[in-house]
Amino acid sequence: EKGEAYGLRAMFMFYLLQAHGGMTADGQLLGIPIVTVPEDGSTNFNIPRNTFAECMKAIYDDCDKALALLPTQYADHTSDADIPAKYKTIGATISEYNRVYGAKFNGRMDGAIVEAFRSKASLLAASPAYASGSGINYEKAADDAAVVLDRIGGIAGIDPTGWTWYTNTQEIDGLANGANPKEVMWRGEKSQNNDWENDNFPPSLYGNGHINPTQNFVDAFPMANGYPINDSRSDYNANSPYTNRDPRLAAYVVYDGTAVGVNDTKINTESTSNTKDGINKVAGTSTRTGYYLRKLLRQDINLDPANTSKQYHYTPRIRFTEIFLNYAEAANEVWGPTGKGSHNYSAFDIIKAIRERAGICKNTEDPYLDECAQDKDKMRELIRNERRIELSFEGFRFWDLRRWKAPLDETAKGIDIATDAQGNVTYKDIDVDTRNYKDYMIYGPVPYSEILKFNELKQNQGW
Repeated sequence: EKGEAYGLRAMFMFYLLQAHGGMTADGQLLGIPIVTVPEDGSTNFNIPRNTFAECMKAIYDDCDKALALLPTQYADHTSDADIPAKYKTIGATISEYNRVYGAKFNGRMDGAIVEAFRSKASLLAASPAYASGSGINYEKAADDAAVVLDRIGGIAGIDPTGWTWYTNTQEIDGLANGANPKEVMWRGEKSQNNDWENDNFPPSLYGNGHINPTQNFVDAFPMANGYPINDSRSDYNANSPYTNRDPRLAAYVVYDGTAVGVNDTKINTESTSNTKDGINKVAGTSTRTGYYLRKLLRQDINLDPANTSKQYHYTPRIRFTEIFLNYAEAANEVWGPTGKGSHNYSAFDIIKAIRERAGICKNTEDPYLDECAQDKDKMRELIRNERRIELSFEGFRFWDLRRWKAPLDETAKGIDIATDAQGNVTYKDIDVDTRNYKDYMIYGPVPYSEILKFNELKQNQGW
């Protein structure tokens, strides 16, 4: 379908810009070569990179072409009156419309998905790493996100269980082909397996413990009263660090004492532990940081070789929470924490709804959020932190740090917990991994093999 082709081309251009767009040594913000015609063996492949701004225009042009052809969503209609106007004008009947744009095509790229990728691209282009040469500002990014959100009623459309969508096991098991839960706009195919659990369950549950959340990440979760743990008003207790924390911490991270798996096995991550789950007990499978991953994993899976089970999983490609956070980030930059532009909600409104959904200051005031509402810089920091938490382990943080021009060399830390013979417990932060990234690495390289083959390609600075 031609509309899908335009939408997919815009999507892949976004991914390529994110990975390879960057500043050259002579100060040009470049994207990738724009190719819009079929190529064959006689094609001249030695062509220069287009500017980042030209690539953004190509994305927008393809989005416009896709939206002119695609339905907002695939759905079966029962009367001619339900046919969208753009198809009525060309004489489409109800049977013809349903044959081409009916519900059986759910899961393929539709207009709403195209609009979501336009939002993603606009936020990238408006971000500090690209804004100087992209021609895109935060107002455009906010407006593009609002197009997606307004269709679900704005803040009223937030899924109350969207922050733990992966625990809605009955919903996941019952999803029909192409159907989406409220939180998810676009997803991959549902399949029955135990791959994620095999990779990431603690070793005592026959997992490989691959992803180990850092202490840095754990410290990003505020207290249940909304204050960051380094705020004197938070009531954080370093000798009981997991007490009264943001409920998302327990939902996303396995920490010492957490119950995991079908038998609610208590996981002991201490260096004094006598299990394989203790920090650095077994190379390659035991945690290096004192933590294991919980987010995305189904706790009703058993990896015991004597009784192995599998369950349904799917990978979300776009969640509405991402688009809400896109809007909050952009709206704060252009209109401030409580400004709404031409829309019905502000950055403050969205962050309040997201925090309340997670159980922070539920049914009470959120004094720290109210404080941030008076300060654009503090609200920016809070929005970025909420994005870090809500979209964790879904492939965002790597790209977010780069587009924000944030430091890339923060040492990854862990926690060494030890219990002595008298039962006294100590908590000690440890360095786990030193990150030796340089400032220029906010931009990825053009693959060196391509630079060697094609002398018209300019490399990004530093590479």
